Amino acid sequence: MDITSNFDGGNIEVLGPGGPHRIRLAIKKDHQSDFFQWFYFRATGALRADCRILIENASQSAYPDGWHNYNVVASYDRQTWFRVPTEYDGTRLIINHRPEYDVVWYATFAPYSMERHADLIASASVNPLVRIRSIGQSSMARISI
Repeated sequence: MDITSNFDGGNIEVLGPGGPHRIRLAIKKDHQSDFFQWFYFRATGALRADCRILIENASQSAYPDGWHNYNVVASYDRQTWFRVPTEYDGTRLIINHRPEYDVVWYATFAPYSMERHADLIASASVNPLVRIRSIGQSSMARISI
């Protein structure tokens, strides 16, 4: 099984294997902060395998009580998200899942990527009732026509 978070909004650190179809992970700290709570990563190569994914530092997160009775979200296409069985043992968050496809994304909650945001702005901008305006300072050059 391969794990990556090298994409828009991705966040996880791979600590190492924990056995066949088992992987040890850690949530990365938020940018320039000591806090962390969210994760988003992709797993490949685990088609129809009983996977056990251990997030080792869950108890050190910003709100560890939030992991009780919580189930991670997963998606095969990043459009439709569903919950997968998850346990919290007081230290680790443990995801137990048997993927139906070779690629699966896991996250704390369904992510809203900048790509999806850009699609929303683009679809709104073609509506004649909508005007798009930039607020605040921008690095874009402004030209009046």
